[in-house]
Amino acid sequence: MKKTRVLLYLCFICVLSNCSSDSNDSSDEIEETMLQQPRTAIPDEAFERALIELNFDDVEDGSVLTKDIELVTSLVMNDKSISDLTGLEDFPKLENLWVNDNLLTSLDVSQNPLLKFVFAENNMLTNVTLSNLTILEKLELSDNQLTEVDLTDNSLLQLLSLVNNSLTSIDISSVASSIQLNTFAIENNPLTCIKVNAEMFNDIPSQWTKDDEDIFALECN
Repeated sequence: MKKTRVLLYLCFICVLSNCSSDSNDSSDEIEETMLQQPRTAIPDEAFERALIELNFDDVEDGSVLTKDIELVTSLVMNDKSISDLTGLEDFPKLENLWVNDNLLTSLDVSQNPLLKFVFAENNMLTNVTLSNLTILEKLELSDNQLTEVDLTDNSLLQLLSLVNNSLTSIDISSVASSIQLNTFAIENNPLTCIKVNAEMFNDIPSQWTKDDEDIFALECN
């Protein structure tokens, strides 16, 4: 009888040991799977903190799970002390970007082709890359340090604000028409000529604003 009890006890211990081992193995596998998931580097701490506030990230570790941001359509991150938006290229569904009142010196949104609205006023921008944004409708870049802005791919613009920059030239002739571009503001820039297309030239909207000495022309020297 005693031998039987001893054998049963040993079997019970063995079963518990195997269960514990299986549980540990399972936990290790889950952890390993999580570590293997693609991650997007977010080197700017302020940018990552903003993503955490928006519940797109949970731990400040210099990266975010790519799967947690690949369907994000809107980012509103005004006045967050962000100086670098590296990682934004992994937001392929982004339509709306607000980064006013930050510390950005460069803005490249060429990998976000679904963007319709970009608001980046009052930063320290010296260059922006807007290529591939063929459905962009509203662009606000006032109060920066831009010397040029290429709008070649942005033919659907409805609003364009470039007030208080360092632009020496601007070409808005790629925009479809003046009727479509119902808001355009470019005061306080060191330019004298604004290049437009023929349709615009014949129908300059009264609500467009510029410095008095600036002119609209089909060609600018």
